[in-house]
Amino acid sequence: MPKQPLDWDSRRWKHLSSKLTDRLVGLSGFLLLMIAVLIIAYYAVTVPVEGSFGERYVTSVISPPYPLDKLSTFKPVTLMTYFVFCGTALILDANKSRLARVNTRVLKAILITASFAAGYEFVWNMFAWFTIWMRNGGVLDLIANTYHPHIFPAVNFNFATKICFLVFVLCLYCWNLLRSLPQRRNTLGIHF
Repeated sequence: MPKQPLDWDSRRWKHLSSKLTDRLVGLSGFLLLMIAVLIIAYYAVTVPVEGSFGERYVTSVISPPYPLDKLSTFKPVTLMTYFVFCGTALILDANKSRLARVNTRVLKAILITASFAAGYEFVWNMFAWFTIWMRNGGVLDLIANTYHPHIFPAVNFNFATKICFLVFVLCLYCWNLLRSLPQRRNTLGIHF
């Protein structure tokens, strides 16, 4: 009997169990988070001295392989935020069934509060960053927040702004994911 051609859409992936799919998605998310950790460690070792906290992740450049290097380059902080967001989203998506069994009411309140705080810091950083740049000039990637004497060393605005935005978006994503999960009911039929 002749072999049937492989139909990748229906036969290969259709029979994977949802549990196996969740494990593969979770593993993919974990690998993305590990890549972000490797980027952090690599630039902490290769650029040991920096003028302000986070500057090493902003002034360095990562070039993708040819021919993509002709289109774009990335800063380590940019790749870190991409990998952390995607990794976290994949891990949370893989664990939806577990999260649906847990009462997340308090967690949702914490996430929306953290989202507000990170959003506020993001907007404040943007205004402060560009105000300092307009007043003093210079390279945007080298401007640090030197106006808080209790912060030592000074924090690079580019780095801080991207991290604040990452926290803002992650908190909103997690809050929305938890809000979209089916509600758990107790024996009396009351929603939690």
